[in-house]
Amino acid sequence: MAKQIDLSDLKFFNFLKEEDLLRLKEISIKKYFNKNEILFYKGDEPKYLHLLLKGIVKLYTYDFKDNEVIIHNLMSPSLIAEIVNYENLKFPANCSFETNAEVLLIDYEKFKEEFLLKPEISMFFIKSLTRKIKALENFINYNVSLNSIEKIAKFLYDNESILMNLKQVKIAQILNITPETLSRKIAKLKKENIVQNEKGYIKILDYKMLEGYINSQS
Repeated sequence: MAKQIDLSDLKFFNFLKEEDLLRLKEISIKKYFNKNEILFYKGDEPKYLHLLLKGIVKLYTYDFKDNEVIIHNLMSPSLIAEIVNYENLKFPANCSFETNAEVLLIDYEKFKEEFLLKPEISMFFIKSLTRKIKALENFINYNVSLNSIEKIAKFLYDNESILMNLKQVKIAQILNITPETLSRKIAKLKKENIVQNEKGYIKILDYKMLEGYINSQS
């Protein structure tokens, strides 16, 4: 469902001049998506530059046994798979919504012609890709450097703002641990009054003690 765009939707581009923002508004569409809807499929050709305004998406594919393999989870505000636009590729994975969401769809051909050569836009792309590299580093840190309780504590601490949108099964999926392991560790944190768990959603109660688990190997 398409929605009316206002300039507040373009705050991700607040480094642009007002006339550029108004032109960007003209070549964009804002759409509302429901949880589990598909934004694009692997092999699709990108017609738009996708800016996630609200919500969470997952990029995923399937292995040879037809098991879902999550490549990346993105939280707003964020560009989605912008390297595909920049390199003129087809999407290498599927993208679906983990929550209800809003996405700005920017006509990429017009964007490329009118905006891409601007130095500030080039820097914008570099910063966006750098954030994704940092996210990959964090993923490696979660899965290689930390044990399960440290991994869980760090994720909860770093992502408090979205915990009410993530059930435990999703957190386990993101952290690449079994739901049973997550459940045991959350029960431990709950027993120590560090977190609260209601209807599958987690709320932090004691930040200092949670930090203690993150820093236990320092």
